[in-house]
Amino acid sequence: MKRKSFPDIIKNFAPSWFSVTMGTGITGILIYTTPYQFHGCHTLGKIFFALNCILFISFFVISVIRYTVFPYTINLLLCHPGQSMFIGTMPMGLATIVNSVVFMFPKEQYHWAPNLAFVLYFIDVAFMLFSVLVVPFFKLAIQKHSMETMYTTWLLPIVPAVVTAATGSVVASVLEYERAKLVLILSYLIWGLGFPLSMCIIAFYYSKTVIYKLPPPELLISVFLPLGPLGQGSFGILNMGITSTKLFNATGKEFVPVDMISKVAEAGGTLMGLVIWGFGIFWLSMAVACVIYGLAHNEVKFNIGWWGLTFPLGVFISSTNTLATLLQNRGFKIFGAVLTISLTILWFYCMFFTLRGIYTTKMFVAPCLTPQSFPTDNNVDQEPQPEPKPGTDEMEVLERELESAE
Repeated sequence: MKRKSFPDIIKNFAPSWFSVTMGTGITGILIYTTPYQFHGCHTLGKIFFALNCILFISFFVISVIRYTVFPYTINLLLCHPGQSMFIGTMPMGLATIVNSVVFMFPKEQYHWAPNLAFVLYFIDVAFMLFSVLVVPFFKLAIQKHSMETMYTTWLLPIVPAVVTAATGSVVASVLEYERAKLVLILSYLIWGLGFPLSMCIIAFYYSKTVIYKLPPPELLISVFLPLGPLGQGSFGILNMGITSTKLFNATGKEFVPVDMISKVAEAGGTLMGLVIWGFGIFWLSMAVACVIYGLAHNEVKFNIGWWGLTFPLGVFISSTNTLATLLQNRGFKIFGAVLTISLTILWFYCMFFTLRGIYTTKMFVAPCLTPQSFPTDNNVDQEPQPEPKPGTDEMEVLERELESAE
């Protein structure tokens, strides 16, 4: 296969590449904050953080160049029913950097860290609002979708709200009272913006999968995506309750004009976090089983979508570790450690094949730039050509061939 030129690489640089920063960022955070500390874990975590910053800045600059030099790709991206979903990966990638600043640079030693985290948080909120509000509008008004072609990628524009809310709870824990109160209230609102809708999409996807079976091999890994809003939703509501209590105890002031609100937030958050975590266990079990089944029955090649496995698993581990600390439960602690090791191995696996794909330039493919994606005289609202159903029965194919032969 002929290697792509540099302009072609820029033009085909899809937003799904930000999923690499999501996986790298969460892996570094988990190594740095693992309950079982080992010699060098903080150093290794900061190496991942530095790599994540380099990747995010590089991807952001390349994206700016892409939409500046090839401005028509913006409309094609937003109108594409598949690629537009990955716009949400950018705010989620930035969220891992914000969290890393708070965790890896304690405010007692690095006085600039809280201010940097505060500024980056609101930049992330702006990116998140574009993803959560603009992309669903295009989905509702312009794009063409069907239940048959619905996949868990529908979650990607919505999950940034859940991730940003959880990030806000982390940032608020290192801010002074007034700014912490602002960020925490905003985080609860943002959590409500994203989590309920994520649950609707998960329920819809479960029904669709039961009816139409598993997604095709190239999208098989996407069955792990619902673990993202479940893991981060659990972590977010847990940590917002914890931060509320810390904020109240540190200032001696009432957080809002309701008695005991901080204790209610922590107790209610703990119970809700446990329930959501339990749902996550079900989905983790089903996803693992489905992927093993799919790998055994299909040839599945590595693609950029495999990075979509790292972040959902990572945020679920964050929730597990938080429950281990909050409930002082060794079972959660051990389970989180086992998953962290698995995630680290998975990260190295994905990075190896990604670097190989970068070298060959095979991974620089933007589906929204395929010929059928370009606008025609009938505008973008034209009906798309019907696609073959995944898993079509062989007898039906044979019957159609016989009919055409007659």
